[in-house]
Amino acid sequence: MRRLFIALVSAFTILAASVPIVQAANLLPNLMSSHDFYQAYPRQLPLAEQFSNIVASSASPLAVPQSKSINVALLLFGDSKSTKNRALLLSFKQRMRELRIDYRLTVYVDKSEFADDLDSYFEIVNLQPDYLVVTGFHRTSRQFVERFLHAGKPKVIFYDLATPLLHWMNHSPLIYIGSDQVKATKMLASYLDRQLLPNAIIAAFILPAGYLSHSRCDVFLDEMTKYNRPIKQINMITDNQKNAKQAATRLLRASSVDFIFSCSQNIANGVIAALEENKVFTGAQTNSWGGAVQDINNLQGQKLKASVLFMRDDLSIAIAEAIKLDMEGKGMPKLYVAHTSLMPAELDLESLHLMIQRAYRYSAVLWKE
Repeated sequence: MRRLFIALVSAFTILAASVPIVQAANLLPNLMSSHDFYQAYPRQLPLAEQFSNIVASSASPLAVPQSKSINVALLLFGDSKSTKNRALLLSFKQRMRELRIDYRLTVYVDKSEFADDLDSYFEIVNLQPDYLVVTGFHRTSRQFVERFLHAGKPKVIFYDLATPLLHWMNHSPLIYIGSDQVKATKMLASYLDRQLLPNAIIAAFILPAGYLSHSRCDVFLDEMTKYNRPIKQINMITDNQKNAKQAATRLLRASSVDFIFSCSQNIANGVIAALEENKVFTGAQTNSWGGAVQDINNLQGQKLKASVLFMRDDLSIAIAEAIKLDMEGKGMPKLYVAHTSLMPAELDLESLHLMIQRAYRYSAVLWKE
């Protein structure tokens, strides 16, 4: 099995070198926004609205008998102990308990992007789970997922991706679950335009070409142009806290800046670290994409101007509810987009805590940090 799968991966790699649609640089034009998706498939909208109500409501136990336990494989990307991944695991397990679904969960961590380690993918193939939840996306994961989609098993659920792929419309995942990054970025940009002084000096730390660069960095720069807000300096850096800290320190030492746009949470963490280490940089602020307890402290301490808050637990609950609906043979949407809100610095402490408590209503992971 392993030798056969290595051969299949090699074939995918050759295909990736020869077919433009597999190339990462050409992936983004094949992504559909949630707006475009519902425009193209209007019948999906009422299903999505009904599903959103299910996610927001109390759990209703599985309505069909189970003859055997189902196997669920969860492929994690990044640090398995991160707030995002811990919240995912805790809230998913809690909802599955409430739904009274008999299941076995096997967690894998993707290591292929930097270490060329494909063991997790081989293990998933050997396990042959009923459902595979994929929490990240890059060339390697796409190659394997496409194999699963064509085979029809396991049934694939994409977590934290709310932009369906045109290339997969004929053999799509069971459901895409995520947040609308474009809408969230536009909400942040609108708020900043209203709150920053007319002559505020703005800089931007953006990412190299990729999903977040497309859905956040590019959108933010376009929105600032629309608002006639010039960006004094644009720096492209890797999605790394240490690099962001160094870049922010250099920028703030060289010139006066009122606001630095951070395109990712790692970048935001690095900018905040630079502000904390160099107290002389008073007045400069950035944004965040986290919604953690640390964000409350940084909002109160004026290091953050605003933080985008994603309903993380709703995403995890949606995974469990999608599995339940599929087991019951009921209709479900191909796309679920969770609500996103903005935590501004001027909000009072009690309101900030209530917002985070809502976002992590199951896991409560942030209150244990």
